[in-house]
Amino acid sequence: MSSPFGLGRQPLSLRWRTRCRHGASSTRAVVSTAREWRWCWTGDAVVTVAEALALPEIADGRPRVVAGAAGLQATVRWVHVAEVADIAALLQGGELILTTGIALPDDPAGLERYVTDLATARVSGVVVELGRHFARLPPGMVDAAERSGLPLVELGREVRFVDVTQSVHSRIVHAQFEELERAKEIHEIFTDLSLEGASVAEIVREVAARAACPVVLENLSHQVLAHGGVGAERILADWERRSRTVPFPERTDVGEGEGWLVTRVAVRGEPWGRL
Repeated sequence: MSSPFGLGRQPLSLRWRTRCRHGASSTRAVVSTAREWRWCWTGDAVVTVAEALALPEIADGRPRVVAGAAGLQATVRWVHVAEVADIAALLQGGELILTTGIALPDDPAGLERYVTDLATARVSGVVVELGRHFARLPPGMVDAAERSGLPLVELGREVRFVDVTQSVHSRIVHAQFEELERAKEIHEIFTDLSLEGASVAEIVREVAARAACPVVLENLSHQVLAHGGVGAERILADWERRSRTVPFPERTDVGEGEGWLVTRVAVRGEPWGRL
């Protein structure tokens, strides 16, 4: 008998076969949804702008955040050394830009456009090494970065950009490897639970343990079917009314109002409930 998750032939327990005969579609749906949540649980396996600035290769340059401090937790997807002013169109988003500023415009309007274009391209931040072109970053550039919420950092001392890129990239690759390892572990855990015939309540408790936060499973009528995790009882107060204010998502997303991370649970392609 093939596994319902496409894992090939697997020895199934009598308990699981019995559940299948009586309709375990909802259990399989919750397991499938839980495994999809692994990307939410592994979200800490990233490198942020703040973490990049703390690396010795950048810290040696005495970095100082002059604008956009609220964006320091943005994820750095890659580091890019850019000594041209019109680089924004060539970027994909998430880059940490390193520059000496030698090719940047001198006029305030040009600098503002440079910063605005990078913010529109959704880069993670801009690090400018002082000394080659700027003794200090122009106020107009700083103001534009602050308005855009773009982290703008000045380096008071020269650093080797090649060392910075190598250090940050190695950490990004390591973080991605850790994310894949966690995803594999979570996939195996919930596959084992399904093959062992775990109840919906057991699966939800495991989801809560992995997510380290309260988890609630409800049906389409907003009735609670299972819950788990520390603090779950507290958030169940006036549940049906509060739940009805949170839109039903097409995909996993943070719902408006309560700020809950919500994901739909489907059975045979049809909405059945949500976590």
